[in-house]
This record gives sequence, C-alpha cells and structure tokens, in this order.
Amino acid sequence: MKSTIIIVLTVCASLLVLFLALGVASPLDDGEVKLQQGGCPMFWFNFNGRCYKYVATLMTWADAELHCVSQRANLVSIHSLEEHNFVKSLIQNFDHAQGHTWIGLSDTQKEGAWMWSDGCSVGYLLWDNGQPDNYKGIEHCGVKNFGENLKWNDYPCSRTFPSVCATRIPCP
Repeated sequence: MKSTIIIVLTVCASLLVLFLALGVASPLDDGEVKLQQGGCPMFWFNFNGRCYKYVATLMTWADAELHCVSQRANLVSIHSLEEHNFVKSLIQNFDHAQGHTWIGLSDTQKEGAWMWSDGCSVGYLLWDNGQPDNYKGIEHCGVKNFGENLKWNDYPCSRTFPSVCATRIPCP
C-alpha cells in the first residue's frame, strides 16, 4: 500500500514537472492560450525571442524592478499591441481576475516624461481613457490591466502589485 502511494505521488510529480517544463498553461475562459517556454528558463515564456515571467508576489514598483534585475531582466517594456496582448495572456494564465500588474513604465525622473526601466524609448503607449493623470501628484509608475479594457494607468509606486519581468533586448 505504501509503495503504491509513493508511485502515484511520483507519477503526479513527474507530470507536474513536465507540464511546467513545457510551459503550457490555459485560462479558464476565452479558449486555450498556450505559452511556450521556447528556450527560456523554467517558469519563463517566450514571445518573439524574448523571455517573460509573471511574478505573483506583491511588491512596490521599485522592489519589483530590483527583483527582475536580480534575474537578469527588467520590468516588462511593451512595444506593440501584439506584445501587449501576449503580456495580457501571460497575466491571465496566472491571475484569472487580471488584476493590476506592474510594467516597467515610470516618470519618476521627470513628471510626464515616461520611460521604460530597461532604457528603451517609449514609442508605443496604451493608456486607458484619461490616463495618465498623476492623481494627487503621486502617481509615477505604470500598471497594466486598468479599467474594463485592461489598458495602462499611472499609480503610486509605493502600492504593491504582481509584476511581469522580461529579458533585455536591443531596443526597437
């Protein structure tokens, strides 16, 4: 009996490792979305040659960026609607509620001068209606998944949210 339980647990653990190694996950609704590991490290997913990771731990924007840097990455910079939609799918696979999630956008250096934390220029923006608004003069960091359309908003950097890290690429 004891050996049967050990075998069953071993098989289940092996299947879980295989599932994670393949990097495939699917949301509960909107059909199946497959995330491919495609040469990325464990728990990272490939899109157009870049590796992305959803980090569920709630952190301030600065702590989230430091966490990404410790993994040789930065908070994600988003350069197209296609990439935005991939990041949206990545978040949805791990957070079905699709809550606010830190991205690498901030204007902490100069109000209104939005920059990506990886140093890439900001050529693509997807702010929600009326955003960014720097409400009460304290909103300097970018979040994704704001409002019905799950677009971007500025928030106080001291708030805590999950985040998405992405490996560095030559800036587009």
